[in-house]
Amino acid sequence: MKLEFDFYKKFIYKLFLFILIFFLSGCFEYEEIIHFKKNFSGYVEITYTVPLHFNQNRSIIRFLPIHKEDIENRINKGFFSKNISIRNYDLKIVELPPWTELTPNSTKPLFTKKARVYYIVDFDDLGKLDDVLLGYLFVKKKGFTLNVRREFKSIIKPVDQDSSDGEKRIFSETQKLLGEGFVLFKVLFPPNFECRSNRGEIGQGYLIFKLPLVDTIEKAGLKSWEYTLIGN
Repeated sequence: MKLEFDFYKKFIYKLFLFILIFFLSGCFEYEEIIHFKKNFSGYVEITYTVPLHFNQNRSIIRFLPIHKEDIENRINKGFFSKNISIRNYDLKIVELPPWTELTPNSTKPLFTKKARVYYIVDFDDLGKLDDVLLGYLFVKKKGFTLNVRREFKSIIKPVDQDSSDGEKRIFSETQKLLGEGFVLFKVLFPPNFECRSNRGEIGQGYLIFKLPLVDTIEKAGLKSWEYTLIGN
């Protein structure tokens, strides 16, 4: 009985930390705006807010660092370095509200600060920004047509029918906590371009897609978003 209790205690604690870090009260926000020119070159504005390690100015989320050098090292990692630089970098660090200092079985705060990061990445070929932008990126250009596909993994696998009542309850509470959170993507292009997309809102010169965070729990597997730009 004690072993079972310890298992659930650890499971709940880990899940609590995961939810707290990523989703609660705007501690995690991500926005991406891609600006296309007529030849499909352009630039991307990236903005995100992440919680910081206790007593350290370092992001808890490894793939979203906060310092310029760390960002450029991440996007240029690997044998085939892309030699990408960022510009207009800006960093703001703010204190979190007092209630975020509460953690299970501890009097010390898990984190008390969060950082808001902004920077721009220029590109002549959007396909070169795979591993730079969030998720997986696939780009195909032919003549005046550009096809883009983005894929995003599930954060947590959904519970199955064999899960215990405790696991199902935790899963249900997690869904409630996610609420209406989302990751925001915007695509801006010349107003005379034609745009098609399987998801999102299309207007003259823009495409907006919100990826609900709750989808990353409710739906297993990859979430695919595709759009096509046709110039002249």
